[in-house]
Amino acid sequence: MRAIAGLAFTLISTLAWNAHASQSAPPAAPREPYTAAHPPDQSHAGSKVSIAWLSDVEGEVQLASAAGKEFQRALSHTSVLEGNIIRTGMGRAEVELQDLSTIRLGPYSVIAFPQLELLPSGIKASSVRAFQGTIYISLMPRYIVDSKGNELQLTFGQQQLQLQNSGHVRLEMDATEARLALLDGKGQVSGPFGSMELARKKTFTFDLTGQSQPAVSKKVVSNPMDKWDMTAVFYERHGSLSSSRGLFRGP
Repeated sequence: MRAIAGLAFTLISTLAWNAHASQSAPPAAPREPYTAAHPPDQSHAGSKVSIAWLSDVEGEVQLASAAGKEFQRALSHTSVLEGNIIRTGMGRAEVELQDLSTIRLGPYSVIAFPQLELLPSGIKASSVRAFQGTIYISLMPRYIVDSKGNELQLTFGQQQLQLQNSGHVRLEMDATEARLALLDGKGQVSGPFGSMELARKKTFTFDLTGQSQPAVSKKVVSNPMDKWDMTAVFYERHGSLSSSRGLFRGP
């Protein structure tokens, strides 16, 4: 049954990927070097062990160990460490955290990991900085994985996003604008304008050149990579739930 589910996921993902590849063109490259600055709060030192890895790589995906370092071809199952930078060309990638939260990158996307840390309390603190492209983040519901206390922050421009239980967002970002859509769960975003709670099925558009309040649209315009993301979320949540109930015994 697990093999059938995996095959179905692969076929659906491939179809979505091929559809996107046929209509994508590379955007202007972002400024380099990318900066993966650590969040300012250093009140408690933790272990810098790897708590993330590349769980899926397809097409042009590269990884650099830190800002200013040379990019190398990225491979599936490669560990992702604090300070690492991932960028895609005509490719896509998925990063999985230890609590099964996932970050997905569509084509021509760049992210960095300023913080991947296991705190003395056992809490896993993760920070992702987005520079450009299409980025999805999904948190596993607590009825599947007990991730209470774990911290995952997404920074884009001067904005910081904090996701809560079952949070699922899509960020589309270029040099001047960022469009953030809350697909599921809850989240809060803060920046020069103040802070605000996100609302499901709405799109918040941020002007990255100013400090104005984001414009809010009462709809979410589809992206060619949405099907890939939603399919991955479905199989990850249902597969993890079935495994936790003893229905699957591994490959």
